[in-house]
Parts: sequence; structure tokens; C-alpha cells
Amino acid sequence: MDAFVEWLRATPLSHAIVFQIWIWPLCETIHFIGLALIIGVAGFFDLRLMGFFKQVPIDDARELMPLAVIGFLLNLTTGLTFFIGHPEQYAHNPAWWWKVGFLSLAGVNAFVFQFGVGKRTVGLRAGADAPMAARTIGAVSLISWFAVLYFGRMLPYIGNAF
Repeated sequence: MDAFVEWLRATPLSHAIVFQIWIWPLCETIHFIGLALIIGVAGFFDLRLMGFFKQVPIDDARELMPLAVIGFLLNLTTGLTFFIGHPEQYAHNPAWWWKVGFLSLAGVNAFVFQFGVGKRTVGLRAGADAPMAARTIGAVSLISWFAVLYFGRMLPYIGNAF
């Protein structure tokens, strides 16, 4: 991993990210917007699956999910920019690996919902409870995204981030 980190740090792209003073703050701002979309939209949907906001039909809450996907794509792009700019801050940092692990869990969880359990929630009217499997997926998703948020924020404080 060290050879990859050193190679990446030496690339012109990494230098551009680090030495153009506007890139990092712009990416931080976009990353925050993406995170707000993910936590706001996916969090609302997860809470609905878990039994909150029962006056909202699950299908109506699901219609907002493309905004969460946009947030994820914004964060993926800016997160890769951060990694390319300073790979040494991430590659050996346990907080980053925990963040990646929870991102993976959130992805697998979303896949299971989309291609399995979610079919049982289609057409549930307002006031109806989602099946237990969907409620569990909602809880796992909510926990996963907040763990991603937590470990992302802890990057400077856990491990050898600097």
C-alpha cells in the first residue's frame, strides 16, 4: 500500500488538488451538501421503513431516493478527490477503513433492499407498517450512514491521519 500511496502523491493530479487553494474547500462544501442529501433523504426513507412518519406512503418516500443517489455521487467524487490529494492521510488511518467498511455495509444493505425486500413494500398505503425485514434494513442503513458520518469526522483524530 505504501508504494501506491507514494505513487499517487507524486501524480500531477494529486499536486493540482493540493496546490490549487480553491479545490479542497470547494470539495469540502460539495461533500457536505452530498452528505446532507444522503442523510436527509435516505434517513427519512429509513425512518419511514422503521415505522416513523406513517402518514407518508412508503412509495412516496422512495420517490425522493434519486436525491440521495445524487448526494452519494457527489460524495464519491469529492471523497476520491480527497484521497488522491492526500492518500497518506487515509490509507493507514483506521477511521478511514471503518468509514469504507460502513459505506460497503450501506451499499450491500441497499442492494438487498432494492433487489429483494423492497418488493414487499411496493404499494403499502399510508399508515401501513413495512415488513420486519424492511424495518431491519432501514435500521441498518441509518446506523451505517451515521457511522460513515462519524468516522469521516473522526479522520483527523483517530489513527495516524497526519
